[in-house]
Amino acid sequence: METFRTTLMTIFVCLIASSATASILGFKSLAIDFTNADDAKAKATWSEPNKLNVTTNGLGWDGETVACRDGWVQTTPLALGESWRPPGRISVRVSIHPRPSEFVLNNGQKLTCSGEVYVRYSPDLRHWSTWQVLETSEPQSYEKQNPGRHFSGTVCVPDAEREQYGKLISEYSRLDVPWKSDEDAAVRWILEKNPDFFNKELPFIGYVEFRYEAGFYGGQRITSFKADVSYGMSGMHSLPKDKDSDSYKNRFSKPWSFQAEKIEKDDESARRD
Repeated sequence: METFRTTLMTIFVCLIASSATASILGFKSLAIDFTNADDAKAKATWSEPNKLNVTTNGLGWDGETVACRDGWVQTTPLALGESWRPPGRISVRVSIHPRPSEFVLNNGQKLTCSGEVYVRYSPDLRHWSTWQVLETSEPQSYEKQNPGRHFSGTVCVPDAEREQYGKLISEYSRLDVPWKSDEDAAVRWILEKNPDFFNKELPFIGYVEFRYEAGFYGGQRITSFKADVSYGMSGMHSLPKDKDSDSYKNRFSKPWSFQAEKIEKDDESARRD
């Protein structure tokens, strides 16, 4: 079976010229301040207001310390990669502050509740992978001065999931197009031929979302949530027909931006015209 790595080699052979950039190392971060209602509402949603609310003390509810309400927090999508090439593998680390307080039940049992953090990915903001749980982890050296609840993990798209996409990208690179390495344009070309492509395959990580689920105990409010995402991918690419155009140069300073909803609106506008 031809793997995605083999397909990348095929694309490389087809390149007319390549940039000097052999690899791309990326880092994106999403930080939410739950003591600031405007910042929190702009970057996340959470359980119904009758369960949890945001105040200057953070997200949670006021009540007895041994009373618990199940709740959740879900972040807005975070765009990754380059506008012309998304990653297929990422490493993530989530830190939630403060650390959960320990409390003692009437029977003397001591409990803490760190909760669970999940991550999922999408190529187009419509089709999403299933939620994958992150592992709890110890604070890193730089976090020991302010430890919280820490979670980490890796999300990787299998070669089998990327195989067909790789073949189509290779096919696109052999066409007479403005820029053979533009995966945003290639995705649009793929969906023109097969609009349901992402219904069956999720071959790359354009966006990620995080979800935190836990028991929220009375008076124990969350003040902050931070997700760090790092990745590496090939930077080899063909030069476009017009390598001096601003549309090409500016593509290296923006993350992946392809959206299913946007392309549908563009199609509707074209039909009306």
